[in-house]
Amino acid sequence: MTQPNAPARPVKVIVELIDHSTKIAAAYDRGDLVERLGRAKVRISDPQIRVVIAGQLKQGKSQLLNSLLNVPVARVGDDETTVLATVVSFGEQATAQIVVSNGDGDEPEVIPIPPSRVQTDLRRAPEAGGREVLRVEVTAPSPLLKNGLAFVDTPGVGGHGQPHLASTLGLLPDADALLMVSDTSQEFIEPEMTFIRQALEICPVATILATKTDLYPHWREIVDANVAHLRRAGIDTPIVPVSAVLRSHAISLNDKELNEESNFPAIVKFLSEKVLSRENDRVRDQVLTEVRSAAEHLTLAVSSELASINDPSERERLTADLEQRKRDAQEAMAHTALWQQVLNDGISDLTADVEHDLRGRFRAITQYTEKVIDDCDPTQHWAEIGSELENAVATAVGDNFVWAYQRAEVLADEVARVFMQAGIDAIDTPRIDAREMGEGFGELKSVSRLEAKPVRAGDRVVSGMRGSFGGVMMFGMLTTFAGLGMFNPLSIGAGALLGRKAYKDDMDNRMLRVRSEAKNNMRRFVDDVSFVVTKESRDRLKGIQRQLRDHYREIANQANRSLSESLQATLAAAKLEENERGARVRELERQLNILRQVTEHAEKLSTRATGPSPAPVGT
Repeated sequence: MTQPNAPARPVKVIVELIDHSTKIAAAYDRGDLVERLGRAKVRISDPQIRVVIAGQLKQGKSQLLNSLLNVPVARVGDDETTVLATVVSFGEQATAQIVVSNGDGDEPEVIPIPPSRVQTDLRRAPEAGGREVLRVEVTAPSPLLKNGLAFVDTPGVGGHGQPHLASTLGLLPDADALLMVSDTSQEFIEPEMTFIRQALEICPVATILATKTDLYPHWREIVDANVAHLRRAGIDTPIVPVSAVLRSHAISLNDKELNEESNFPAIVKFLSEKVLSRENDRVRDQVLTEVRSAAEHLTLAVSSELASINDPSERERLTADLEQRKRDAQEAMAHTALWQQVLNDGISDLTADVEHDLRGRFRAITQYTEKVIDDCDPTQHWAEIGSELENAVATAVGDNFVWAYQRAEVLADEVARVFMQAGIDAIDTPRIDAREMGEGFGELKSVSRLEAKPVRAGDRVVSGMRGSFGGVMMFGMLTTFAGLGMFNPLSIGAGALLGRKAYKDDMDNRMLRVRSEAKNNMRRFVDDVSFVVTKESRDRLKGIQRQLRDHYREIANQANRSLSESLQATLAAAKLEENERGARVRELERQLNILRQVTEHAEKLSTRATGPSPAPVGT
């Protein structure tokens, strides 16, 4: 493998802009801006690019990652092997560690483990001491990871109830790209298409990898059929057929032609041209927004003081101007306080809408399942009904999660507009943290078994004989008065008719009991899921509220402090002696010139094109 080359980006220039702004902020004793610029400098200097690998069970995700990096970083096998999310990043030496939960409110604990343990089931690792293992983190000396790429291998989202669906979707808001894996043994199934749609709504930078082309000779027909499925669904994400086995053989034999046949260079091209460039653009734009915002705060203070010193008017006029500035500042601060009301109202509306949406989805599922139960014998089809119900509920939970995530982003933009209306520009809208959005769901329980058993032939005979025996005896007794025997054609015929009626009534009553039991099991399952999901959804939205509140509170505090200190600087400038004013004016003009250049450069860098395509990240 060749060492990957990062796409060109003006990191050095942005760091210089941050350093210039930091010096002026420190001179004005603005520790809040110094801290904010320091975080921006760390982000632009060392970004991590997260690429999530997702798909149904047993599609070859882990083997694909091992072949792509040429390092055994993920567990492979015939059974379900990836049971915990595994994060793989660069390291000079191969290491591994598990992240263990410490309970509510406490930071997770990181526990090192031998790298060879990655190939085992770590859900009940002895090192965890009985605590829940959240994820596995691995470092590997692969050149493909050197520029900050970090791959996240996720558990399969298939199976009864799709237990890993919510947690996998929860990783996508924080991801920069998605590799969707599906083997070429069959066309896309409905749950797979649903998951693709849900995932692409959260993380649109994606490609679909059709794996195991070495196993299935008709893989081209499968790929063509899947492309048609995507087009009908309005999805234009490309499909790339690949073979991890050919890739592994190509690396071991150093065979370039075989490597081309595996089509792994297409994955590398996607990572180079789409993933790396997009990550850098996103980080750059967010950091430049931080720089422009800090520069605006500082410019307000510097320009206010400079204007006060250079004001040639009389003291009365200066005093009137200061009073007007004070009133304007108070009005601006009152306006910025509206963001809290917008946020609180938005979260209340969002919580109600999300719960209503979830109840609506579950109500439609319940009505449909009841109709299915009424049209069949549940004892004969309960396995199919239960499987369809579990998948439908899991899909509804996933759709509800995606919709809540999108609404949360809209709410963040609405709060940002309040600041912009108050004249505070360059507001950085926060990215909704995935840890607050998706990974709180546990595995959904399965539908209860149906206690009623199918009716056997012997049960039917006994039911019919019970009704016919009573009919024969009743009519036989009546016909004895007419001089006929107990068993005669009339009593036997009547017994047959009553036996048939008794059999039919017994079967109808039994079917009513079975269907009632099936509906009760179905409703109990939906209620249990609704109870868990509603609680988790509320907790998730509370976490989003805290995240947005902390982010915008910092912005509001910075805006209020900038206005207050600008007024104080203006008052202090009016009291300067004549000999002090010249030196102060020169210093303020120098600072103002620097801040103007910082703002101009930040605006140019945030709007200019990314330039030529970057070099491939590896071969």
